[in-house]
Amino acid sequence: MQSEREIKDERKAIYFDVICGIISSVLAFSGLAFAAISNRIFNMGWLTVSVTFWTAYLLFSFFLIGLGIYTWKMNKNFDSKKPIKDLRAPIV
Repeated sequence: MQSEREIKDERKAIYFDVICGIISSVLAFSGLAFAAISNRIFNMGWLTVSVTFWTAYLLFSFFLIGLGIYTWKMNKNFDSKKPIKDLRAPIV
């Protein structure tokens, strides 16, 4: 059984995942906008590399957000005070 402190630490980790994911998303959108709208594009290779990098970074941020939300949903109805039922063998 988990203690209250462990539950709070898990919740902090969930919030950290979601906050990092949101910050990463904002940075990725900013990078994509800068790479696509910038008037200083002279080399198509660098544009391709930068757009690929920022798209991968955006997917990583969505993964972090999804991981945080998934973990939050799994622990949403967690009750540390609930007793564990004893398992009984089936009657044959």
